[in-house]
Amino acid sequence: MFSLNARKIKIVSVIVAAAAIACLAAPQRLAGQDAGTKITFTAQGTFATPQVSGNDTLLLAGQPFQIKIVADASLTPSKHGRNWAAFSPLKMSGTINSGLLPGQPVKIGSSKAVIAQVVGASEDVFQAGFPVKVIGIDLQAIANITLPGGTLSTPLIRPFASVALDPTNATVTYSNATASTVLAVQTGTLVATLAAGAGAAQAAVAAPFAVVLHAGAQIVKPRELLTIRQ
Repeated sequence: MFSLNARKIKIVSVIVAAAAIACLAAPQRLAGQDAGTKITFTAQGTFATPQVSGNDTLLLAGQPFQIKIVADASLTPSKHGRNWAAFSPLKMSGTINSGLLPGQPVKIGSSKAVIAQVVGASEDVFQAGFPVKVIGIDLQAIANITLPGGTLSTPLIRPFASVALDPTNATVTYSNATASTVLAVQTGTLVATLAAGAGAAQAAVAAPFAVVLHAGAQIVKPRELLTIRQ
């Protein structure tokens, strides 16, 4: 489900997924706000061929994918800095295709997904990750996506317009305890949308969280990393 182009943006990845999240307190909702406004982050497209690095044991290169992560607009970040915020645990669902099973889309899901968003001066960053089992194999997946500056108005959970994905701005890494594979996205999109029936005003109702943004500053590297565990 979604990774960062390290050659273009120097940022420490907010590494995301599994049981480490269980070590964090569950995110609290902002006091007095209308919970229930759902935002769906959808990434879909096709992985590039060949892979960027590693052994593509699942044969995902050249295959289509679709990933969705749902989050409530009232969530308080589990971790944050002056221009970034991370949220967990979130629900992920999706479909990938593997050359190991031609013509058979593989459904995947996780209740321990994490997303992190960074607002920068000229570029924004969207990161997502989750533990997942694919064809009986336990894996960790991390997506890093560079967004045009101004895509994110805030690092909080809010809708944003569709962004085109390509090998210059989006990568996905899947790994286990012994190996890691990096794939670029050949073509695709990332968008954050309101759930059906929710109004734009409703999504903006959440009171501001104590995140001080410095729009003219360069991207600030998160100091703390979430550890991925199954």
